[in-house]
Amino acid sequence: MADQSATPPAFFTDGGPALYAWMRNARDNTPVKFDETSQCWKVYRYEDVHHVLTDWETFSNDMCRIVPEHHFTRGNLSTMDPPVHKQLRGVISQGFTPRTLAQLAPRIEELVKELLDEVGDRNEIDIARDLSYQLPLNVISELIGVPREDRGILQRTADAQLALTCENPADSDFVVQVQKAMEELQAYIKDLISVRRAAPRDDLISKLVTARVEDRALDEEEIVNFTVLLLLAGHLTTMSLLGNMMLTLSEHPDQLAEVRADRSLVPNAIEEVLRYRTPVPEGGRVTNRDVELGGTVIPANKMVLCSLISANRDEREFPSPDTFDIRRGSNPQLAFTTGIHYCLGAHLARLEAKIALNAVLDRYAQLNLTEIAWYQSHSLCNPKHLTFDVQRA
Repeated sequence: MADQSATPPAFFTDGGPALYAWMRNARDNTPVKFDETSQCWKVYRYEDVHHVLTDWETFSNDMCRIVPEHHFTRGNLSTMDPPVHKQLRGVISQGFTPRTLAQLAPRIEELVKELLDEVGDRNEIDIARDLSYQLPLNVISELIGVPREDRGILQRTADAQLALTCENPADSDFVVQVQKAMEELQAYIKDLISVRRAAPRDDLISKLVTARVEDRALDEEEIVNFTVLLLLAGHLTTMSLLGNMMLTLSEHPDQLAEVRADRSLVPNAIEEVLRYRTPVPEGGRVTNRDVELGGTVIPANKMVLCSLISANRDEREFPSPDTFDIRRGSNPQLAFTTGIHYCLGAHLARLEAKIALNAVLDRYAQLNLTEIAWYQSHSLCNPKHLTFDVQRA
């Protein structure tokens, strides 16, 4: 048995075989354990992770009692419980249905073409820099209503978030750093709210400005926090999916060739990438009461971190979990979590990935990976640079 007292390989890279071997050992021997480094309870098996994510009455998203310095709560769906969560999510969810998002497909196709056109006839492309970072930033900005000339603010905030490293999400110094990284974007959104109050448009921030929840308008803090969450989550998570998708397919050239020849395999390939190389390593909750999970009692008012990476590699749920297989049948992966907090932008992320992958395969007959570098982040598994030698089709 491997030494479970050892620290697992860092999350800020793919981790490779060492990470997955460590997690397999954890699932077998310590599926629920208290981690001294993060000062959190860690959960590794699929069944237990799924239970935590779906039992909102026991496992709360409200971090305030654990992180009292946390001021990014009001209006932030990721830190809310029902009934307020359901009410606020309902305000905006219609903007993210598959039918609604399908109408965005032509505009996303235009954005992908613009980005690839900027690469021009160069025989080298950094997919992470030139496409996977830029595309979701522009898509979510347009949805929210951030003008193109102002998107540098979102880029600076995203870069600041990606530069933060801390294994304990409840650490007060880390919380202060996170809030400081968002200050410029929060101030900008406040100004944008004022503009939209005076002259609403057909964008999501206008919907928030004019929305009513229980016969009241949302206040400025709620709108700011909700908008910041949408901007950052809509950018960074999709960025990770796009980069991981191109990396993983390049590592499996036979399957890349299958996808190139049969584009009906694209959706399956995206789901398998989400399982095989999960963009967000962990999902956090707080216990409302003492609870037994995986044979272990977790006390009340303790932070629980669900390892989405480990759950998506659990051999109890997925046959041959360390094998990348675009023809995998059942694939209930948890990359976007599940339950009431299932990622609001999951359909949009899939749509962007589908359009981007098809466009890259249409444009380039050959893609040969030459360089990869990872973000030093505990919150995302994502290539910072992903360089390919390419040959135009």
